[in-house]
Amino acid sequence: MNLTPLFQPISIGPLRLKNRFVMAPMSTHMTDNGFVSDAEIAYTERRAMGGVSMIIVASLCVWPDGNFGGQIFIHDDACIPGLRRLTEAVHRHDCLIAAQIHHAGRETNARTSGFQPVAPSYFEPEVCSVFKAEYDPPRVLQTHEVEQYVEYYAQAVRRAREAGFDACELHCAHGYLIGSFMSPLTNQRTDRYGGNFHARMRFVTEIIQRARQLVGEDYPITCRIVGDELRQGGIDMDLSVQIATCLESLGVAALSVSAGMYPYVRTVSNMYHKHGVNLYLAENVREAVHVPVMAAGQIDRPEIQLHALETGKADILCIGRTLIADPDYPNKLREGRFSDITYCIACNKGCHDRSSGDRQVRCALNVRAGRECLEDFDIRPAAQKRHVMVIGGGPSGMEAARIAALRGHRVELWDDRSILGGRLRLAAVPPHKARYGEVCDHLEQEIRKLGVEIHVNAAVTGELLRSRMPDAVILATGSVPFVPPISGLDTSNAVLVDDVLKGRAPVGQRVAIIGGGSIGAETAHLLVEQSDRDVYIIEMRDGIAIDLPQDARICLLHAFAQTPSLHQITGAKVTGVTPSSVTFERQGQTETVDQLDTIVLAVGARPNQSLKPALETLGIPFLISGDATGPRDYVKAIYEGFVAGNHIAE
Repeated sequence: MNLTPLFQPISIGPLRLKNRFVMAPMSTHMTDNGFVSDAEIAYTERRAMGGVSMIIVASLCVWPDGNFGGQIFIHDDACIPGLRRLTEAVHRHDCLIAAQIHHAGRETNARTSGFQPVAPSYFEPEVCSVFKAEYDPPRVLQTHEVEQYVEYYAQAVRRAREAGFDACELHCAHGYLIGSFMSPLTNQRTDRYGGNFHARMRFVTEIIQRARQLVGEDYPITCRIVGDELRQGGIDMDLSVQIATCLESLGVAALSVSAGMYPYVRTVSNMYHKHGVNLYLAENVREAVHVPVMAAGQIDRPEIQLHALETGKADILCIGRTLIADPDYPNKLREGRFSDITYCIACNKGCHDRSSGDRQVRCALNVRAGRECLEDFDIRPAAQKRHVMVIGGGPSGMEAARIAALRGHRVELWDDRSILGGRLRLAAVPPHKARYGEVCDHLEQEIRKLGVEIHVNAAVTGELLRSRMPDAVILATGSVPFVPPISGLDTSNAVLVDDVLKGRAPVGQRVAIIGGGSIGAETAHLLVEQSDRDVYIIEMRDGIAIDLPQDARICLLHAFAQTPSLHQITGAKVTGVTPSSVTFERQGQTETVDQLDTIVLAVGARPNQSLKPALETLGIPFLISGDATGPRDYVKAIYEGFVAGNHIAE
């Protein structure tokens, strides 16, 4: 590939960007009570070091009632010194930095901000079984209050300039406050801020005009807009062009084009969406304006990036998760180090979905993301090189082997399967999940480059451990499927979900899957796509696939809604099975699904620690990581592999 177009400079107003890569705004939740933290600076500076031309710092909150949680604030002059520390850190690396100015509007709640949310009009988003929006009913702003919010935004632009930001981006997308004034769906006002198009644009117009009074005409102000809200009655592609041309006439220096609005309608794309999913929206805007247009939305591979520039779909590439996964992506690309790149797979675990409780930005593939200033996550050279044996070739084991090898240890990795990847390989089998296989391939490639001695189809026994006597062992033997004590199960000929995903178990036309977590639900999706099967998912909890990230869950259940042969039975406890039926209790009633051809068990797994007694008997020091400590998602498994590899044989 000729990568020259990616590294050509471009201007945004008076700014000169050294290449076409801009880090897209993405909240990190690493603030110190709203002020810039050392962790935020370290995280942002690390991305600046990787060769990106400009970083847009996400969601700087203009007023406390617009806080959706964990944001940096820019509502007071007291915020300026901390923000200046951030801009100075980025400028040390020949990188520009912009501030995204933001107010959540209705898309927050009093539990988070301490205030009732505000909005141009009352708007109740549709709430479906997939996602219950955690929004409180908003308070409608009075006309004189809207004028005050204009001032909040304009003063935030002034503070950004005083703090050393090279530009400001007004967040006008995704149903947040400015965008909700623009949209006919969410703005039903009858005063001068609502009604026709120009009235709905009055709020952002006055913000820009007042900001110009404070910062002058030369300071670059850009806007993030939606190319399509993807909601009936909202901003569509035609209206997006009207908005873009209006903003251009107001003197904005560039436009960033995204899609959707909350709750979770392609605001952040995932594995169910194709690479470059929003490029057509950026192209639609670019054809109508003369200022540079930035595109966003899984523009995460060099071929799609080149395509975007060479076909005129965009001028600048907003990459966010790409740089979380690999902050050196631009430099590696420029240097031709393709095989060294850790590519984002759009799983959204850690970076966007933080339902596990840790709100700070994380990355499944880059354990150090968000932990740049923590010494425990520096990869420390081993004080003495040891012989380290890693047992288990899943993601946790491969990560452990990678880190131990980077530290200088002599590392062996053993797995009793024919191919590395463990159960993550199975996670890649259902529709739209093939990118999990890319993770396995990447980790295997990395440990091979480091010279890790790999043994496949090789079960480790106590005798083998005794014969090799390594200095230390990392036990990453994963988990084994759990078989519940259900009456009749031993004679039912039920099959394990792992065997279905491996293609080892024949599956008939009428199927019951016991267990509706992510693996059961995604297996159901696979089975109905393979053929016209009747599939019944039976789950004890109140919802299907509730352990999936919210955005991916919405996509999956939307697909289910289009598949009448897929039946969801929730709140149901299975009490018995026969070879052709499943009986369960639900709401005090006993029900049965019968005439079944196949029963699939997808009820979880238990840790495999079968080698622990042998290790203890032999006195070999060991650490346990991944599913071997207890079933968990692959984010935690890789994290534990990193930690084990970084601490083994100390």
